[in-house]
Amino acid sequence: MSAALGLLLIGQLNSFEFTPIASPQYAGDSFNISIIAKDAAGNIYNYNRPAFLSTSRGAIYIYPNVIGPFRNGVWQGRVVITLAESLQITCTDDSFRVTSTSNVFQVLPGAPATFRILLPGQQLSPGTLEGRLGQPDNQTAGDTFSIRVYLTDNWSNPVSNRTDSVCFGATDSFARLPSGGVMINGSGSFTVSLRRAGQHRLFALPAPGQSYRADTSSVFRINPGAFNRLLLLLPGEIPLPGDTTQAAWQSPGKSGTPLPQFVREPFPVVVYGCDECWNRIRAPEVSISLHSEFPVEFVPAETVLTDSAVFSAQFNSAGANQDIWVSATNGGYESYHTRLEIKARGRRILVSAPDTVFAGETAYIRVIVRDANEQPITATVCHFEVVKGNGEMLDQTLLTDTLGSALARFLCTRSRFAEFDSIRITSGIADTSIAIYVSIPDSSLLSGKIIAFPNPFGFNRAAAEIYYYLNRSSAIDFRIYDPFGNEVLSRSFRAGEEGGKAGVNRIYWDGHNLEGRRVASGIYVIQVIGELHTGTTFKSTYRLGVVW
Repeated sequence: MSAALGLLLIGQLNSFEFTPIASPQYAGDSFNISIIAKDAAGNIYNYNRPAFLSTSRGAIYIYPNVIGPFRNGVWQGRVVITLAESLQITCTDDSFRVTSTSNVFQVLPGAPATFRILLPGQQLSPGTLEGRLGQPDNQTAGDTFSIRVYLTDNWSNPVSNRTDSVCFGATDSFARLPSGGVMINGSGSFTVSLRRAGQHRLFALPAPGQSYRADTSSVFRINPGAFNRLLLLLPGEIPLPGDTTQAAWQSPGKSGTPLPQFVREPFPVVVYGCDECWNRIRAPEVSISLHSEFPVEFVPAETVLTDSAVFSAQFNSAGANQDIWVSATNGGYESYHTRLEIKARGRRILVSAPDTVFAGETAYIRVIVRDANEQPITATVCHFEVVKGNGEMLDQTLLTDTLGSALARFLCTRSRFAEFDSIRITSGIADTSIAIYVSIPDSSLLSGKIIAFPNPFGFNRAAAEIYYYLNRSSAIDFRIYDPFGNEVLSRSFRAGEEGGKAGVNRIYWDGHNLEGRRVASGIYVIQVIGELHTGTTFKSTYRLGVVW
């Protein structure tokens, strides 16, 4: 029976024979190997199939791990080993269940190429591209923990017998890291502390002059610490978790500048519970209240803080550097004092203006702006806008004076008929409107005619009002002649003054001549001539009766 079995095994694959592999080899470098298939008698077996390669530490450290097919029992080719260690190569054929190994040879690390960062909970994985095994442990904000950094070849094999420098970085801008470190014999242990809660990474960076590749750690989590502080936020401020600022004037735990608020106008105040690194954390139901050294009202007066709390604050007087802070009602926790500016803002506008003006006549609108305390506001902006009618505001934006007052000019020159003009006045949150009736004595006035009333005058009124309209300001000669053509009165007006301004001009004549004597009853001729260097701008005459 045994003889028959021996006859069956003749000519079958029995083993793989490796030609000796030289030692050492280098991780990541390829080298030649030869493998010969043998039968039980030691003869070359005509094997023409693929086979599988692995190392004495596993198949992941050799490439390729499937070779072949063999040709007439022989395979020659190049392989790469990635793990630096004393190893053997194993060749396996699953069909015949044949496994053979090479001689033992040494694989040394390749040239130093990159850093590898290991966090607590991880270990080095030489021979792999990732280079790390295990999940990193969670850490607590502000606590220190140790990391290890290796200088490795491209396959994460540590390169020893050398001293190198390494620098550090982190996704947490407030992390406390070594300014630099020295790795002895290819590795080093370093202490770090991260302050901002959340997911982070660390970076190992080459020192200046080094050509090694930087390494980025695995993602790890920083959890908030225990409840330790109260953070107060005003409009314009946002949380800044992890902040290392200490001085109160630098606003620890937050960024931004508080926006100015206004007298007797409520605004929100938000309070967060934080750990010692200003990370938000659920507080153990602490009763808190707001405080200030200035007149202020808070709603609610007191509340319980868990995750966050919101108050409504209202300051009652204007001024800079008014403070506000929050504290636990039973003591133990208090925020630093935050300062902000409280401004006065218009809440009511008092207006004084004429009810009626003539077209072309400048009307003056005086306003007084008062705040919520009914106090006049200095240097506050007032806006004036004609929202209905043909008039215009010559002063659209003004600042109030030291008495809280502003004086704006209104002019209507485009209207052809009498009208009501509506003017809107705003300052702060105050908003009011007034109406001014624009009167046009005679529609012919705006077409270049002179008009006067009453006509005749003397017996019914001591003086006549004489009107004429100028498209633009110019120098004016104003003359009155008697029925015989003799000059009774002569006056000159400069451009821009009453009598020579753009729009409607009004002149009074009481019936006296240049010597101050009263003229005789009769029909008198009024002549108005406007001159500029470009020519005559206005010329018109009008007959006016005088009856005593």
